[in-house]
Amino acid sequence: MTEYGMRGIVFTSEEALLENENKLTHWTPNIYSYGAYADKNRSIIVGHSEKNLQQINTFMIDFDLKVGNTCSAQDIIDCSIDLGFVPTLLLNTPGGYQAFYVLEKPWFISNAANYSSIGVAKNVSRSLRNYFAEVFPGIVDIGCNHFGITRIPRTDNVEHFYPEFTYDMQKLIDWSIDYVADNKSEKTKLWTLPSRKQKKQITDSWVGDLITCNGIEGHKGLLGRNSTVFTVSLAYYSAGKTMEECYNDIDQFNSNLDSPMNDEEVLKAVKSAYSGKYRGAHRDYIEPLKQSWLSGCSSETPKKRKKNAGYRSHPSTWYKFKKNRSERKYSHKHEWKKDLLAFLKDKSYTYKPYFVTTKKEITEALLIPARSLDKILKEMQEDGQLYFQVKAGRGGGIKIATKQALIKTILLVKKEVNQAYREAITKVFPEAAILVNMFNKVAKTEPKAYYQANLEEWNTG
Repeated sequence: MTEYGMRGIVFTSEEALLENENKLTHWTPNIYSYGAYADKNRSIIVGHSEKNLQQINTFMIDFDLKVGNTCSAQDIIDCSIDLGFVPTLLLNTPGGYQAFYVLEKPWFISNAANYSSIGVAKNVSRSLRNYFAEVFPGIVDIGCNHFGITRIPRTDNVEHFYPEFTYDMQKLIDWSIDYVADNKSEKTKLWTLPSRKQKKQITDSWVGDLITCNGIEGHKGLLGRNSTVFTVSLAYYSAGKTMEECYNDIDQFNSNLDSPMNDEEVLKAVKSAYSGKYRGAHRDYIEPLKQSWLSGCSSETPKKRKKNAGYRSHPSTWYKFKKNRSERKYSHKHEWKKDLLAFLKDKSYTYKPYFVTTKKEITEALLIPARSLDKILKEMQEDGQLYFQVKAGRGGGIKIATKQALIKTILLVKKEVNQAYREAITKVFPEAAILVNMFNKVAKTEPKAYYQANLEEWNTG
Protein backbone atom coordinates (compact mmCIF):
# COMPACT_ATOMS: atom_id res chain seq x y z
CA MET A 1 0.00 0.00 0.00
CA THR A 2 1.11 3.54 -0.68
CA GLU A 3 -0.29 6.99 -0.11
CA TYR A 4 -1.94 6.94 -3.55
CA GLY A 5 -2.87 3.29 -4.08
CA MET A 6 -1.42 -0.20 -3.92
CA ARG A 7 1.24 -2.06 -5.81
CA GLY A 8 -0.13 -4.44 -8.37
CA ILE A 9 -1.07 -5.03 -11.96
CA VAL A 10 -4.22 -4.50 -13.99
CA PHE A 11 -5.53 -7.52 -15.91
CA THR A 12 -7.91 -7.08 -18.82
CA SER A 13 -8.58 -10.73 -19.68
CA GLU A 14 -9.00 -14.13 -18.04
CA GLU A 15 -6.26 -15.54 -20.26
CA ALA A 16 -3.72 -13.11 -18.84
CA LEU A 17 -4.75 -14.11 -15.32
CA LEU A 18 -4.37 -17.82 -16.06
CA GLU A 19 -0.98 -17.31 -17.69
CA ASN A 20 0.30 -15.95 -14.38
CA GLU A 21 -1.05 -18.81 -12.26
CA ASN A 22 0.82 -19.21 -8.96
CA LYS A 23 2.80 -16.01 -9.52
CA LEU A 24 0.28 -13.86 -7.65
CA THR A 25 -0.59 -13.63 -3.96
CA HIS A 26 -3.66 -11.36 -3.99
CA TRP A 27 -6.38 -10.26 -6.37
CA THR A 28 -9.83 -8.69 -6.58
CA PRO A 29 -12.40 -11.44 -7.32
CA ASN A 30 -15.10 -8.79 -7.74
CA ILE A 31 -15.01 -6.82 -10.97
CA TYR A 32 -14.34 -3.09 -11.21
CA SER A 33 -15.30 -0.90 -14.15
CA TYR A 34 -11.72 0.14 -14.66
CA GLY A 35 -8.27 0.02 -13.12
CA ALA A 36 -5.51 2.50 -13.71
CA TYR A 37 -1.86 3.13 -12.88
CA ALA A 38 -1.01 6.11 -10.74
CA ASP A 39 2.73 6.26 -11.56
CA LYS A 40 4.96 6.26 -14.62
CA ASN A 41 6.49 2.91 -13.71
CA ARG A 42 3.02 1.30 -13.88
CA SER A 43 3.26 -0.37 -10.49
CA ILE A 44 0.81 1.61 -8.34
CA ILE A 45 -2.84 0.89 -9.19
CA VAL A 46 -5.95 2.87 -8.29
CA GLY A 47 -9.68 2.49 -8.94
CA HIS A 48 -10.77 0.22 -6.08
CA SER A 49 -13.62 2.41 -4.88
CA GLU A 50 -17.08 1.04 -4.14
CA LYS A 51 -18.75 3.23 -6.75
CA ASN A 52 -16.34 1.83 -9.34
CA LEU A 53 -17.59 -1.71 -8.69
CA GLN A 54 -19.17 -3.26 -11.76
CA GLN A 55 -20.26 -6.62 -10.37
CA ILE A 56 -19.96 -8.66 -7.19
CA ASN A 57 -19.08 -12.31 -7.74
CA THR A 58 -18.35 -13.56 -4.25
CA PHE A 59 -18.52 -12.89 -0.53
CA MET A 60 -15.40 -13.52 1.54
CA ILE A 61 -15.00 -14.29 5.25
CA ASP A 62 -11.49 -13.72 6.67
CA PHE A 63 -10.53 -15.95 9.62
CA ASP A 64 -7.52 -14.30 11.23
CA LEU A 65 -5.72 -16.67 13.62
CA LYS A 66 -3.76 -14.83 16.26
CA VAL A 67 -1.72 -16.29 19.11
CA GLY A 68 -4.02 -18.25 21.38
CA ASN A 69 -6.82 -18.61 18.84
CA THR A 70 -7.73 -22.01 17.43
CA CYS A 71 -9.88 -22.67 14.38
CA SER A 72 -9.41 -25.46 11.84
CA ALA A 73 -10.64 -25.80 8.29
CA GLN A 74 -13.01 -28.52 9.48
CA ASP A 75 -14.41 -26.19 12.15
CA ILE A 76 -15.26 -23.67 9.42
CA ILE A 77 -16.88 -26.37 7.25
CA ASP A 78 -18.93 -27.66 10.21
CA CYS A 79 -20.11 -24.15 11.04
CA SER A 80 -20.98 -23.56 7.37
CA ILE A 81 -23.04 -26.75 7.25
CA ASP A 82 -25.08 -25.53 10.21
CA LEU A 83 -25.51 -22.24 8.38
CA GLY A 84 -26.72 -24.02 5.26
CA PHE A 85 -24.14 -22.45 2.93
CA VAL A 86 -21.00 -24.51 2.33
CA PRO A 87 -18.14 -22.32 1.08
CA THR A 88 -17.39 -22.73 -2.61
CA LEU A 89 -13.71 -22.25 -1.85
CA LEU A 90 -11.65 -22.33 1.34
CA LEU A 91 -8.07 -21.06 1.21
CA ASN A 92 -5.33 -21.74 3.73
CA THR A 93 -3.55 -18.40 4.21
CA PRO A 94 -0.44 -17.45 6.21
CA GLY A 95 -2.71 -15.77 8.78
CA GLY A 96 -5.55 -18.30 8.89
CA TYR A 97 -8.26 -19.01 6.33
CA GLN A 98 -10.43 -17.23 3.78
CA ALA A 99 -13.83 -18.69 2.87
CA PHE A 100 -15.52 -17.66 -0.40
CA TYR A 101 -19.22 -17.96 -1.21
CA VAL A 102 -19.50 -17.58 -4.97
CA LEU A 103 -22.74 -16.35 -6.56
CA GLU A 104 -24.57 -18.27 -9.28
CA LYS A 105 -24.93 -15.04 -11.22
CA PRO A 106 -23.08 -11.75 -10.69
CA TRP A 107 -24.76 -9.05 -8.61
CA PHE A 108 -24.44 -6.06 -10.93
CA ILE A 109 -23.94 -2.65 -9.38
CA SER A 110 -26.14 0.26 -10.40
CA ASN A 111 -25.96 3.90 -9.44
CA ALA A 112 -29.75 3.92 -8.91
CA ALA A 113 -31.00 5.07 -5.49
CA ASN A 114 -27.52 6.20 -4.50
CA TYR A 115 -25.93 2.81 -5.21
CA SER A 116 -28.43 0.92 -3.05
CA SER A 117 -27.34 -2.37 -4.67
CA ILE A 118 -23.99 -2.02 -2.90
CA GLY A 119 -25.79 -1.44 0.39
CA VAL A 120 -27.83 -4.60 -0.07
CA ALA A 121 -24.70 -6.64 -0.81
CA LYS A 122 -22.95 -5.14 2.23
CA ASN A 123 -25.83 -6.23 4.43
CA VAL A 124 -25.44 -9.82 3.22
CA SER A 125 -21.69 -9.67 3.77
CA ARG A 126 -22.12 -8.18 7.24
CA SER A 127 -24.63 -10.85 8.25
CA LEU A 128 -22.31 -13.66 7.12
CA ARG A 129 -19.43 -12.17 9.09
CA ASN A 130 -21.53 -11.65 12.19
CA TYR A 131 -22.79 -15.24 12.01
CA PHE A 132 -19.27 -16.66 11.99
CA ALA A 133 -18.05 -14.12 14.55
CA GLU A 134 -20.60 -15.50 17.03
CA VAL A 135 -19.10 -18.97 16.64
CA PHE A 136 -15.46 -17.83 16.38
CA PRO A 137 -15.18 -14.67 18.52
CA GLY A 138 -12.02 -12.67 17.97
CA ILE A 139 -11.12 -14.64 14.84
CA VAL A 140 -13.37 -13.26 12.10
CA ASP A 141 -12.20 -9.96 10.65
CA ILE A 142 -15.38 -7.87 10.79
CA GLY A 143 -13.82 -4.64 9.58
CA CYS A 144 -12.02 -5.66 6.39
CA ASN A 145 -13.19 -4.37 3.01
CA HIS A 146 -16.30 -6.23 1.91
CA PHE A 147 -15.43 -6.42 -1.78
CA GLY A 148 -11.76 -5.52 -1.99
CA ILE A 149 -8.52 -7.48 -2.20
CA THR A 150 -8.33 -11.12 -1.08
CA ARG A 151 -5.88 -13.99 -1.31
CA ILE A 152 -5.83 -15.57 -4.75
CA PRO A 153 -6.44 -19.33 -5.23
CA ARG A 154 -3.22 -21.20 -5.98
CA THR A 155 -2.34 -24.86 -6.24
CA ASP A 156 -0.56 -24.59 -2.89
CA ASN A 157 -3.27 -22.93 -0.78
CA VAL A 158 -6.64 -24.49 -1.75
CA GLU A 159 -7.97 -26.33 1.30
CA HIS A 160 -11.42 -27.20 -0.08
CA PHE A 161 -13.00 -26.50 -3.45
CA TYR A 162 -16.61 -27.37 -4.31
CA PRO A 163 -17.28 -25.72 -7.71
CA GLU A 164 -20.90 -26.85 -7.83
CA PHE A 165 -21.73 -24.92 -4.67
CA THR A 166 -22.72 -21.46 -5.86
CA TYR A 167 -25.50 -19.37 -4.38
CA ASP A 168 -28.51 -17.40 -5.50
CA MET A 169 -28.22 -13.80 -4.35
CA GLN A 170 -31.89 -13.53 -3.45
CA LYS A 171 -31.65 -16.55 -1.15
CA LEU A 172 -28.70 -14.94 0.61
CA ILE A 173 -30.70 -11.73 0.96
CA ASP A 174 -33.66 -13.65 2.39
CA TRP A 175 -31.39 -15.46 4.84
CA SER A 176 -29.76 -12.19 5.91
CA ILE A 177 -33.14 -10.58 6.56
CA ASP A 178 -34.15 -13.52 8.75
CA TYR A 179 -30.79 -13.50 10.51
CA VAL A 180 -31.00 -9.82 11.40
CA ALA A 181 -34.60 -10.24 12.58
CA ASP A 182 -33.69 -13.21 14.79
CA ASN A 183 -30.48 -11.74 16.12
CA LYS A 184 -31.49 -9.95 19.31
CA SER A 185 -28.07 -8.33 19.69
CA GLU A 186 -28.45 -6.49 16.38
CA LYS A 187 -28.90 -2.85 17.32
CA THR A 188 -29.57 -1.41 13.89
CA LYS A 189 -32.16 -2.36 11.29
CA LEU A 190 -29.75 -3.14 8.49
CA TRP A 191 -32.48 -3.70 5.95
CA THR A 192 -34.37 -0.47 6.53
CA LEU A 193 -34.33 1.50 3.31
CA PRO A 194 -33.12 5.11 3.19
CA SER A 195 -35.72 7.69 4.08
CA ARG A 196 -37.45 9.29 1.12
CA LYS A 197 -38.65 12.83 0.69
CA GLN A 198 -41.90 11.97 -1.07
CA LYS A 199 -45.12 11.43 0.85
CA LYS A 200 -45.35 8.10 2.64
CA GLN A 201 -48.08 6.32 0.71
CA ILE A 202 -48.49 3.75 3.46
CA THR A 203 -50.50 6.31 5.46
CA ASP A 204 -53.04 6.74 2.64
CA SER A 205 -56.44 5.19 3.34
CA TRP A 206 -56.42 3.03 0.19
CA VAL A 207 -53.54 0.94 1.58
CA GLY A 208 -55.42 -0.05 4.71
CA ASP A 209 -58.66 -0.51 2.80
CA LEU A 210 -57.14 -2.85 0.22
CA ILE A 211 -55.33 -5.08 2.70
CA THR A 212 -58.48 -5.49 4.79
CA CYS A 213 -60.54 -6.59 1.78
CA ASN A 214 -60.69 -10.38 1.52
CA GLY A 215 -62.83 -10.53 -1.62
CA ILE A 216 -60.12 -9.50 -4.09
CA GLU A 217 -59.77 -12.07 -6.85
CA GLY A 218 -57.52 -12.65 -9.83
CA HIS A 219 -58.83 -12.85 -13.38
CA LYS A 220 -57.24 -12.31 -16.77
CA GLY A 221 -57.52 -8.70 -17.88
CA LEU A 222 -58.40 -7.52 -14.37
CA LEU A 223 -56.28 -5.73 -11.78
CA GLY A 224 -56.71 -8.14 -8.90
CA ARG A 225 -54.73 -9.98 -6.23
CA ASN A 226 -51.30 -9.80 -7.80
CA SER A 227 -51.65 -6.12 -8.65
CA THR A 228 -52.86 -5.41 -5.11
CA VAL A 229 -49.87 -7.18 -3.57
CA PHE A 230 -47.44 -5.37 -5.86
CA THR A 231 -49.04 -1.93 -5.41
CA VAL A 232 -49.32 -2.17 -1.62
CA SER A 233 -45.73 -3.44 -1.45
CA LEU A 234 -44.60 -0.36 -3.36
CA ALA A 235 -46.33 1.78 -0.75
CA TYR A 236 -44.38 -0.04 1.98
CA TYR A 237 -41.17 0.39 0.00
CA SER A 238 -41.70 4.13 -0.46
CA ALA A 239 -42.28 4.46 3.29
CA GLY A 240 -38.93 2.85 4.10
CA LYS A 241 -40.44 -0.33 5.54
CA THR A 242 -38.24 -3.42 5.39
CA MET A 243 -39.10 -6.19 2.97
CA GLU A 244 -39.64 -8.52 5.92
CA GLU A 245 -42.23 -6.18 7.47
CA CYS A 246 -43.97 -5.88 4.12
CA TYR A 247 -43.99 -9.61 3.46
CA ASN A 248 -45.39 -10.43 6.91
CA ASP A 249 -48.32 -8.05 6.40
CA ILE A 250 -48.93 -9.14 2.81
CA ASP A 251 -48.79 -12.78 3.86
CA GLN A 252 -51.50 -12.07 6.43
CA PHE A 253 -53.59 -10.31 3.78
CA ASN A 254 -53.20 -13.22 1.36
CA SER A 255 -54.12 -15.78 4.03
CA ASN A 256 -57.44 -14.02 4.60
CA LEU A 257 -58.42 -13.87 0.92
CA ASP A 258 -61.37 -16.01 -0.17
CA SER A 259 -59.10 -17.21 -3.00
CA PRO A 260 -55.49 -16.81 -1.79
CA MET A 261 -52.52 -16.69 -4.13
CA ASN A 262 -49.69 -19.21 -4.22
CA ASP A 263 -47.00 -18.27 -1.68
CA GLU A 264 -44.34 -18.13 -4.40
CA GLU A 265 -46.39 -15.62 -6.41
CA VAL A 266 -46.81 -13.43 -3.34
CA LEU A 267 -43.09 -13.43 -2.58
CA LYS A 268 -42.23 -12.75 -6.22
CA ALA A 269 -44.50 -9.68 -6.29
CA VAL A 270 -43.06 -8.32 -3.04
CA LYS A 271 -39.49 -8.82 -4.23
CA SER A 272 -40.31 -7.08 -7.51
CA ALA A 273 -41.61 -4.05 -5.60
CA TYR A 274 -38.37 -3.97 -3.60
CA SER A 275 -36.12 -4.39 -6.64
CA GLY A 276 -35.20 -0.70 -6.61
CA LYS A 277 -36.71 -0.08 -10.05
CA TYR A 278 -39.69 1.82 -8.65
CA ARG A 279 -40.09 4.76 -6.28
CA GLY A 280 -43.66 4.07 -5.17
CA ALA A 281 -47.15 3.04 -6.21
CA HIS A 282 -48.49 4.76 -9.33
CA ARG A 283 -51.92 6.37 -9.46
CA ASP A 284 -52.68 4.50 -12.71
CA TYR A 285 -52.78 1.31 -10.63
CA ILE A 286 -54.17 2.72 -7.38
CA GLU A 287 -57.37 4.20 -8.82
CA PRO A 288 -58.50 1.08 -10.81
CA LEU A 289 -57.88 -1.09 -7.73
CA LYS A 290 -59.96 1.24 -5.58
CA GLN A 291 -62.80 1.32 -8.12
CA SER A 292 -62.75 -2.45 -8.65
CA TRP A 293 -62.60 -3.64 -5.06
CA LEU A 294 -63.22 -0.95 -2.47
CA SER A 295 -66.78 -0.05 -3.42
CA GLY A 296 -68.04 -3.20 -1.74
CA CYS A 297 -65.22 -3.64 0.72
CA SER A 298 -64.50 -0.32 2.39
CA SER A 299 -63.69 0.68 5.93
CA GLU A 300 -67.30 1.90 6.29
CA THR A 301 -68.67 -1.47 5.14
CA PRO A 302 -67.07 -4.23 7.22
CA LYS A 303 -66.89 -7.49 5.36
CA LYS A 304 -67.09 -10.86 7.04
CA ARG A 305 -63.89 -12.83 6.97
CA LYS A 306 -63.46 -16.27 5.55
CA LYS A 307 -65.07 -19.12 7.50
CA ASN A 308 -66.79 -16.73 9.91
CA ALA A 309 -63.45 -15.98 11.57
CA GLY A 310 -64.48 -12.46 12.54
CA TYR A 311 -64.44 -8.93 11.12
CA ARG A 312 -61.80 -6.42 10.13
CA SER A 313 -63.33 -3.02 9.71
CA HIS A 314 -60.75 -0.27 9.83
CA PRO A 315 -57.07 0.08 8.88
CA SER A 316 -56.11 0.72 12.50
CA THR A 317 -57.83 -2.52 13.49
CA TRP A 318 -55.81 -4.42 10.90
CA TYR A 319 -52.48 -3.20 12.25
CA LYS A 320 -53.46 -4.21 15.75
CA PHE A 321 -54.47 -7.62 14.41
CA LYS A 322 -50.85 -8.61 13.84
CA LYS A 323 -49.87 -10.71 16.84
CA ASN A 324 -46.91 -12.67 18.08
CA ARG A 325 -46.98 -16.29 17.05
CA SER A 326 -47.77 -17.44 20.59
CA GLU A 327 -50.98 -15.38 20.47
CA ARG A 328 -52.11 -16.61 17.06
CA LYS A 329 -54.19 -19.71 16.34
CA TYR A 330 -52.46 -20.35 13.04
CA SER A 331 -48.82 -20.09 11.94
CA HIS A 332 -47.41 -18.80 8.68
CA LYS A 333 -46.00 -21.28 6.20
CA HIS A 334 -42.42 -20.02 6.61
CA GLU A 335 -42.72 -20.54 10.38
CA TRP A 336 -43.73 -24.17 9.93
CA LYS A 337 -40.79 -24.69 7.59
CA LYS A 338 -38.40 -23.43 10.26
CA ASP A 339 -40.06 -25.69 12.82
CA LEU A 340 -39.64 -28.72 10.57
CA LEU A 341 -35.94 -28.02 9.92
CA ALA A 342 -35.29 -27.59 13.65
CA PHE A 343 -37.23 -30.81 14.40
CA LEU A 344 -35.20 -32.81 11.88
CA LYS A 345 -31.91 -31.32 13.08
CA ASP A 346 -32.52 -32.80 16.51
CA LYS A 347 -33.32 -36.21 15.01
CA SER A 348 -30.25 -36.66 12.78
CA TYR A 349 -26.55 -37.14 13.33
CA THR A 350 -23.48 -37.81 11.19
CA TYR A 351 -23.86 -41.57 10.83
CA LYS A 352 -27.65 -41.45 10.50
CA PRO A 353 -28.58 -38.39 8.45
CA TYR A 354 -32.19 -39.31 7.72
CA PHE A 355 -35.09 -39.80 10.11
CA VAL A 356 -37.74 -42.53 9.79
CA THR A 357 -41.14 -41.57 11.18
CA THR A 358 -44.76 -41.01 10.16
CA LYS A 359 -46.52 -37.88 8.98
CA LYS A 360 -48.86 -38.21 11.96
CA GLU A 361 -45.94 -37.98 14.39
CA ILE A 362 -44.66 -34.85 12.64
CA THR A 363 -48.06 -33.15 12.61
CA GLU A 364 -48.55 -33.90 16.30
CA ALA A 365 -45.05 -32.74 17.25
CA LEU A 366 -45.24 -29.48 15.28
CA LEU A 367 -49.00 -28.84 15.64
CA ILE A 368 -49.32 -28.47 11.90
CA PRO A 369 -52.34 -29.58 9.80
CA ALA A 370 -51.72 -32.63 7.61
CA ARG A 371 -52.53 -30.76 4.37
CA SER A 372 -50.16 -27.95 5.31
CA LEU A 373 -47.41 -30.48 6.04
CA ASP A 374 -47.85 -32.03 2.59
CA LYS A 375 -47.56 -28.59 0.98
CA ILE A 376 -44.40 -27.53 2.79
CA LEU A 377 -42.74 -30.92 2.25
CA LYS A 378 -43.31 -30.56 -1.49
CA GLU A 379 -42.11 -26.95 -1.57
CA MET A 380 -39.02 -27.65 0.55
CA GLN A 381 -38.03 -30.62 -1.61
CA GLU A 382 -38.44 -28.51 -4.77
CA ASP A 383 -36.27 -25.82 -3.16
CA GLY A 384 -33.62 -28.42 -2.27
CA GLN A 385 -33.93 -27.89 1.49
CA LEU A 386 -34.80 -31.51 2.23
CA TYR A 387 -35.45 -34.94 0.69
CA PHE A 388 -38.15 -37.43 1.60
CA GLN A 389 -39.64 -40.76 0.52
CA VAL A 390 -43.08 -41.98 1.57
CA LYS A 391 -44.08 -45.63 1.83
CA ALA A 392 -47.82 -46.22 1.96
CA GLY A 393 -49.70 -49.01 3.68
CA ARG A 394 -49.07 -51.09 6.75
CA GLY A 395 -45.58 -50.68 8.10
CA GLY A 396 -45.09 -47.63 5.95
CA GLY A 397 -43.95 -44.18 6.92
CA ILE A 398 -41.70 -41.38 5.74
CA LYS A 399 -37.92 -41.21 5.42
CA ILE A 400 -36.79 -37.62 5.53
CA ALA A 401 -33.44 -35.80 5.62
CA THR A 402 -32.35 -32.20 5.37
CA LYS A 403 -29.81 -31.07 2.82
CA GLN A 404 -27.56 -29.95 5.68
CA ALA A 405 -27.64 -33.38 7.35
CA LEU A 406 -26.67 -35.15 4.11
CA ILE A 407 -23.82 -32.72 3.46
CA LYS A 408 -22.54 -33.21 6.99
CA THR A 409 -22.51 -36.99 6.55
CA ILE A 410 -20.73 -36.82 3.18
CA LEU A 411 -18.03 -34.57 4.59
CA LEU A 412 -17.52 -36.12 8.02
CA VAL A 413 -17.87 -39.91 7.81
CA LYS A 414 -14.59 -41.78 7.69
CA LYS A 415 -12.95 -42.43 4.34
CA GLU A 416 -13.31 -46.20 4.76
CA VAL A 417 -17.11 -46.01 4.70
CA ASN A 418 -17.64 -42.75 2.83
CA GLN A 419 -18.41 -44.36 -0.53
CA ALA A 420 -20.84 -46.79 1.07
CA TYR A 421 -22.69 -43.91 2.71
CA ARG A 422 -22.87 -42.00 -0.56
CA GLU A 423 -24.39 -45.01 -2.30
CA ALA A 424 -26.85 -45.54 0.55
CA ILE A 425 -27.97 -41.92 0.43
CA THR A 426 -28.63 -41.99 -3.32
CA LYS A 427 -30.48 -45.31 -2.96
CA VAL A 428 -32.83 -43.89 -0.32
CA PHE A 429 -33.11 -40.46 -1.96
CA PRO A 430 -32.43 -40.69 -5.73
CA GLU A 431 -33.03 -36.93 -6.02
CA ALA A 432 -29.96 -36.37 -3.83
CA ALA A 433 -27.59 -37.87 -6.41
CA ILE A 434 -26.73 -34.42 -7.76
CA LEU A 435 -25.95 -33.22 -4.24
CA VAL A 436 -23.72 -36.22 -3.53
CA ASN A 437 -21.82 -35.79 -6.79
CA MET A 438 -21.05 -32.19 -5.92
CA PHE A 439 -18.59 -33.41 -3.33
CA ASN A 440 -16.44 -35.51 -5.62
CA LYS A 441 -12.96 -34.27 -4.83
CA VAL A 442 -11.28 -32.16 -7.45
CA ALA A 443 -7.78 -33.52 -8.01
CA LYS A 444 -5.04 -31.09 -7.16
CA THR A 445 -2.16 -30.58 -9.54
CA GLU A 446 1.38 -30.55 -8.29
CA PRO A 447 2.22 -27.13 -6.86
CA LYS A 448 4.40 -25.07 -9.10
CA ALA A 449 7.55 -23.43 -7.89
CA TYR A 450 7.04 -19.87 -6.71
CA TYR A 451 8.40 -17.43 -9.26
CA GLN A 452 9.28 -13.84 -8.46
CA ALA A 453 9.00 -11.46 -11.38
CA ASN A 454 8.82 -7.78 -12.02
CA LEU A 455 5.34 -6.56 -12.78
CA GLU A 456 6.46 -5.14 -16.11
CA GLU A 457 7.40 -8.63 -17.36
CA TRP A 458 3.86 -10.02 -17.13
CA ASN A 459 1.50 -10.20 -20.04
CA THR A 460 -1.63 -8.37 -18.94
CA GLY A 461 -3.63 -9.06 -22.05
